Amino acid sequence: MSQTLKELINQLMSKNLVLIDLTHELYNGMPTYPGDPPFNHEYVKVGKSYGESTLSKISAGGLHSGTHIDLPRHFVPNGLTAEALPLTDFMAYGVILDLSYKRHGEAITADDLRRFDDKIQRNYAVMLYTGFSKTWGGTEEFLYNWPYLDRSGGADYLVTKGIRVVGIEALSIAGWPGKEGYPYPPRVPRDDVTYVHYKLLSNGIYIIEGVTNLDIALNTCKDGEGLFIFMPLKIRGAEGSPLRLALLCEPK
Repeated sequence: MSQTLKELINQLMSKNLVLIDLTHELYNGMPTYPGDPPFNHEYVKVGKSYGESTLSKISAGGLHSGTHIDLPRHFVPNGLTAEALPLTDFMAYGVILDLSYKRHGEAITADDLRRFDDKIQRNYAVMLYTGFSKTWGGTEEFLYNWPYLDRSGGADYLVTKGIRVVGIEALSIAGWPGKEGYPYPPRVPRDDVTYVHYKLLSNGIYIIEGVTNLDIALNTCKDGEGLFIFMPLKIRGAEGSPLRLALLCEPK
């Protein structure tokens, strides 16, 4: 084993580095974006004694279930898909921004992000913490009234900073545009949703939605920073994927 890898393992074992899970569980009845197919997990067979195996299957419905990543093809015609992207794209040093003062349904603007201008560096992962993940599964408001990145400044600003990936606790980076058959009033025009996604994805910025435990990470990690690891499933032609999002950091 190389000395570098040995040292990394030693740092983890001695808890000089910590690994924090920023991922929601996938389970039957979990919240999904309004109109998306539901997630379903069921056992095909259940082993009850030695020598018997257990086998189950999932129907993920949409690939944008739970904590997930949006890849270029999601909003960029002929954009790259999961199998065509290098693994090195899915690891990035970065920072959590404490935006917990933002109210439900309120836009995250360029002015909000400029407060952290010195922390947002090129090729960084930037996680937007608002505390909204606390409403996961517990209130209908989670499905439409989240803090979101606005088009007029927030998305454009991140593009100028040249970051690698942006994460948010809601199931969409953009605001709720309304949807036929759902009573929730729209928060933004539908074109805003397209603009924010296209602006980021067409400029090489991945989007992670449905992030959780950012409060734990902020309270644990020195300066709210560390190495984010966010590997999508290698599904041919996939425009997105559920993922296991983790943060490796130095504790305070």
